[in-house]
Amino acid sequence: MKREVIRKLAIGGIIAGLYLSLTLLFAPISFKAFQIRVSEALSLLPFIFPEAILGLFVGCFIANLFSPFGIIDVVFGSSLTLLAAYLTYLLGKTKKPYLAPIPPILVNGFGVSFYITLLSKGSVFSIANFDSGLYLSISISIIIGEMIATYLIGLPLLYALMKLPFLRRIENEF
Repeated sequence: MKREVIRKLAIGGIIAGLYLSLTLLFAPISFKAFQIRVSEALSLLPFIFPEAILGLFVGCFIANLFSPFGIIDVVFGSSLTLLAAYLTYLLGKTKKPYLAPIPPILVNGFGVSFYITLLSKGSVFSIANFDSGLYLSISISIIIGEMIATYLIGLPLLYALMKLPFLRRIENEF
């Protein structure tokens, strides 16, 4: 039991560190209305590693402390990542990896774009700042960025990890 807890914490911590590192390494394209957050490739990991859910949340939370969108991005961005990670985990039960990118694409595409729209139309975070045209364009750009990160990087990574024999051994040990 103790080994399992340590293993899960270690995997979650590694994923949090990787998410944070990739986000900051690619900071110029990780934040803003149009973003390709390379670290989102890791958002598919809950499909095979439930412990990745917390790791992604923590990594995103810390990464968003560096966001130009401030505390709003820290709170809402990391919460949306938590939701997307949990939904990806649930999709893992389908055994259809090609579905894994859908939650991060949709949750971030429509959720993150909502608060970025509100923040882009004034200095006050208010629903009065909502602009449907701006929301649509930001949603499309974030969806495209998420598709690049999850389908072009994340899905090949997921398939590769699923084929590694040592991962199957690790799962069977616990």
